[in-house]
Amino acid sequence: MGTGTTAGAGTTATAGAGAVAGTTFLLARHGATAHTAQGRLSGCTGANPPLSEVGREQARRLAAVLRAGGGADVLACSPVLRARQTAEEAAAVLGLPLRVEEDLREIDFGDWEGLTPAEVDRRWPGRQAAWRRQGEQAPPGGESVEAVGERVARVRGRLAAEHPGARVLLVSHAYPVKLSVVDALGVPRVVLHRLHVDPTGVAELRALPAGDPRGPWLVVRHNDAAHLRDAPPPGP
Repeated sequence: MGTGTTAGAGTTATAGAGAVAGTTFLLARHGATAHTAQGRLSGCTGANPPLSEVGREQARRLAAVLRAGGGADVLACSPVLRARQTAEEAAAVLGLPLRVEEDLREIDFGDWEGLTPAEVDRRWPGRQAAWRRQGEQAPPGGESVEAVGERVARVRGRLAAEHPGARVLLVSHAYPVKLSVVDALGVPRVVLHRLHVDPTGVAELRALPAGDPRGPWLVVRHNDAAHLRDAPPPGP
C-alpha cells in the first residue's frame, strides 16, 4: 500500500491553493483535558472530556495572545467539547461569532479511544506501528489519516474561498492542525506523526501570490506555545 498519499497529489489535499495572497489560517489546538495529562488517545468519539482547570487557563492565555497579535476576522471550531470550550474563550475576547465546523473534529480512534499507546500495543501488537506508516490504514472501527486530511482540507478550501485575504482562526485538535501543516508543506500526510503540537499551540499558514516558487502556502510558524512558558504543568 506504500507510505501514504502525498499531500497535493489530489485535488482536495491542496484545497485553498488558489486562495487570495495574504489569506491566513491560524490553527490552534484545544487546551488540556484529563486525557491529555494521562497520555490517552482522545478522538471524536468516546468519553469527550471537558477542559481541565489547566486547560481552561491555557485557553484564556491563548485568547489573550491572539488578541495581542491582531486577532482574527473569522473564528471556526470543531464541535468536540474541548475544542468548543477553547474557542468560546477566544470568541469572547476577540468579539467574534463562533462557527462550528463538523469536519474540524479530531480523528476517530475507534476501538483505541481512551487507551494509552502502550495499552494499544498490548492489545493489538504491531497494529499501531503499521497505522503510523500507512495513511490509508485506520484503527479498528476508526478513521484513517487520509480521511481526516481530506475533510479538514475541504474546510480550509471553503473558508479560504469565502473569506479572501482574511485571518481565519480554526480551533481544533492535534490531527487537524498537523495535517494542515503537512498539506501546506506538500509532504506525505503520515509525516504528521513526526510533528508535535502542545495544548493551545498555534500554527500559521499564509497564502502566497500565484506563481510563487515556494508553492501556494507558506508555513509561518508551528506549535507556537510561548504563552504557556510560565503556566502550571498539566495535572490530572
